[in-house]
Amino acid sequence: MIWIITSPERLHEEERIIAALLSAGASRVLLRKPGWSTKEYTSLLDKINPDCYHHILIRDQPLLANKYKLAGVHWSGEAKASGQTAQHTGDNSTLHTYSENSTGIHSLEQITSTHKRFSALLLSPVFDSISKPGYHGRYEGRLINKDNRPVLALGGVDHTNIIFLKQWHFDGAALLGAIWKTPAKAIENYHRIQQLWNNSDHT
Repeated sequence: MIWIITSPERLHEEERIIAALLSAGASRVLLRKPGWSTKEYTSLLDKINPDCYHHILIRDQPLLANKYKLAGVHWSGEAKASGQTAQHTGDNSTLHTYSENSTGIHSLEQITSTHKRFSALLLSPVFDSISKPGYHGRYEGRLINKDNRPVLALGGVDHTNIIFLKQWHFDGAALLGAIWKTPAKAIENYHRIQQLWNNSDHT
């Protein structure tokens, strides 16, 4: 599975590109805009085709996930530390109507130690980051225990290295820099990476 993480900045025609990426086959788009207010997220969501909503996750905004019937919420480290995830993902929560809760992890040990309420884990950095120069990859290699849930590779994944991920037992990748470094080529770059991911079954 291939996820797309949005650029931290607002981009020209971003809502159109998001819809096109989902139409091209992206499994999920994660709306992740550090520093954004609920109002800013709402403004972007209002511009996105509602047919896309069930493929979109949003960072730390459970009320918007419910309001727009999004696929789920991606919880940041700050939200986990503050206890927000327990409030909104507990079995008895009246707010919890979305189905997915993902989070980022930064060590192999966290794969098994992270609470089961998180249905998908994004492990980073796997390769050297494209969007964060100097942020070096640390997790090139086979995953031994995925704790019976999908683990996606984040950090530096592009057309040059995605072919290794299935060999290493990753369930997919979350793309950021490879897509948004050149927004005009976002769809073209996505297609190239997706094709390589699909064909890596045969390598």
